[in-house]
Amino acid sequence: MKHSIIALGAIAACASAHVCANTTGLDKNASTEVITVMGTPLTQIDTKIEQETVTAATNIHADFGDQLAKLPGVSISRNGPVTGLIQYRGLYGDRVGVSIDGVDIVGAGPNSMDSPLSHVLPEPGLTATLYRGIVPVSTGVQTLGGKLRIHSDASMLFDLNSGFTGSVNASVISPGSGQQYHGNVLYKTDHSFASGAFTHQQRDERESGDNTVIPNSHYQRNGGKFRLGFEWGDHQFDASYQLLNTNESGTPALAMDIGFIDAAWYRFGYRFNIGESEYLTLSWFGNSNQHAMDNFSQRMVMSPDRARENNADSIAQGLDAKYVMPFDTSRVEFGAYLHHSRNNSTITNPNNSMFFVNNFTNAEKDTASVYAEWEFNKEAYSSTIGARYTRVNMDAGLAGSNMVMMNPAIATLVNNFNTSKRDSNYNMLDIAATTRFYVNNNLNIVLGASQKNRAPAYFERYTWLPLGISGGMADGFNYIGNLNLDNEVARQIDLGFDYTYAKWSISPRLFYQDIEDYITGAVSSNMAANMVSTMMAGTLPFQWTNTDAVIKGADLTLQGHLSDSISLNAVASVQHGNRDDIDDALFRIAPEQLITTIQWETMLLEKPLSLQVMSELTGAQNHVSNLQNERISAGYGLVHVTGFYTLLTNTHSNLILTATVHNLFDKQYAPHTTGINRVMNSDVEVGERVPAAGREWHLSLSYRF
Repeated sequence: MKHSIIALGAIAACASAHVCANTTGLDKNASTEVITVMGTPLTQIDTKIEQETVTAATNIHADFGDQLAKLPGVSISRNGPVTGLIQYRGLYGDRVGVSIDGVDIVGAGPNSMDSPLSHVLPEPGLTATLYRGIVPVSTGVQTLGGKLRIHSDASMLFDLNSGFTGSVNASVISPGSGQQYHGNVLYKTDHSFASGAFTHQQRDERESGDNTVIPNSHYQRNGGKFRLGFEWGDHQFDASYQLLNTNESGTPALAMDIGFIDAAWYRFGYRFNIGESEYLTLSWFGNSNQHAMDNFSQRMVMSPDRARENNADSIAQGLDAKYVMPFDTSRVEFGAYLHHSRNNSTITNPNNSMFFVNNFTNAEKDTASVYAEWEFNKEAYSSTIGARYTRVNMDAGLAGSNMVMMNPAIATLVNNFNTSKRDSNYNMLDIAATTRFYVNNNLNIVLGASQKNRAPAYFERYTWLPLGISGGMADGFNYIGNLNLDNEVARQIDLGFDYTYAKWSISPRLFYQDIEDYITGAVSSNMAANMVSTMMAGTLPFQWTNTDAVIKGADLTLQGHLSDSISLNAVASVQHGNRDDIDDALFRIAPEQLITTIQWETMLLEKPLSLQVMSELTGAQNHVSNLQNERISAGYGLVHVTGFYTLLTNTHSNLILTATVHNLFDKQYAPHTTGINRVMNSDVEVGERVPAAGREWHLSLSYRF
């Protein structure tokens, strides 16, 4: 790893640079630091270099994770084309909070096939906001691994001019015959608005740089979203409803592929503007997912008796309340949060009507939380300090299987689970504090510290039969739950500075996080589970257990202008994670990375033309988990080229052609955070890391009216 870091540093000294992120935390009115990835506003096409467009005009992956991966500390752990998990500073899965328009999505799949990113439907005004470093307690519950908010602010929609506005986008991607179609329309009056959006995405198998067909890299999705809002004096109301259907889509790093996911979520919001800086907001939300997955319809199964289909569902409801008021020269915020979720999962064999496994039955999780946060500003510094208390109650119904009568070990597992105390309570206290010191007009020093908690996921407690359920970790091992798990407690410090000079700014951060009772796998000592797993998979299973872990690292952003028309930006990230109970690395941690871009703004035939050249440099990952048989990965360098050409523009409309060549030099590579192939009889051997795509072309036409 040391040599790859040195290599990245040497290349960074002379390479072009890029990060399309807007660091709004540099404002002296706030110590909280956020990085906002902007979508395309309804009123204009914003081409500022510090903003990255999260739209179908430039994405290569269906879930837009490739665009979010340009943020400092962020990478995507990908198990399939629509199954991307946000990883932030070495933590991913349930540890990273992701909300869509204020809705905390509860997926149906225990392996996160329907991850929060898979619920994103692009629309004008959509923004993705990452809270960099110490996350304020006001952003949500259990934000141990950071917080990403993907949302379209109702206040922006209320501020639009009256009349009809909208946009349409059509894209083609090759190879793989990829197609994307998106559309939006919004009608605004003086005091109300109504909007609608739709999306369609489909693609066949992709190819790697050596023309290898990437196994099960196909997908197909359709969705629609509807939104209403109106104002009455100081009162604002808005309501949203979204449907998204994923049809057959591959997940080569998991034991099954997606048959379908029918996902719906809703939200009702209310805001009362009491005074200029005083307001109350209420939000009632929920989601429902129906999900079928199997190991036979999109890949080969060894024999009919090994065919499996898993039908899973989830339902959730929540209530979020916030009150903000001025206090002298400061700002005080109070909030409360209630949330209920329920998951079910049943495994069957279509070739054997007698076979069944009641995997999860009414696995319930109830969360109640309150917080208080104080933000104050002085001439020399500003601070945000907050505390949040959260109580989580968990329970599950009875387990069962037809194999009880045939297999004594399975009978033992069922009996032990059903006679155990399955309900449990977790009481957690989060504390977060960040201070920004204003040394002079050019230099700010940022210091933060926090204690954050996470209760176990339902599958970490209630997986009674050893199965390949790992929340998307996808290490190929079977796991069994642990009813005695404690909640995780993470203590983090964050130190950095922001320095500006002329047209340049640099923002490095160092972080150190010690996680007590970190939940991870250890070799099972459950004799019945060991017998079953050895019989089914030939390996001993892991059992979820509490240990300790340390994650440390750094990230950096650099922005500047080489001339009036050429801008240069860069983002670099490195993290290092270790378990404390044994001398071993944490699994699937992203290696160091440097993403750089030069953007040139010019005119062609008296029309605006923007050209981007992006360099993506990723180091080798030699620090891997020996316990989980994780393989090292090689470093690589990629170049991507994008052009934006405005064919037509006037006060009310524009037409933009976007062309992207991804992986310009057709590099053969496999990201370390990509999963291991489990699809037999494919061009990629089982057990090898799934390769990434080679050279790909993306042509997009967007019209705004």
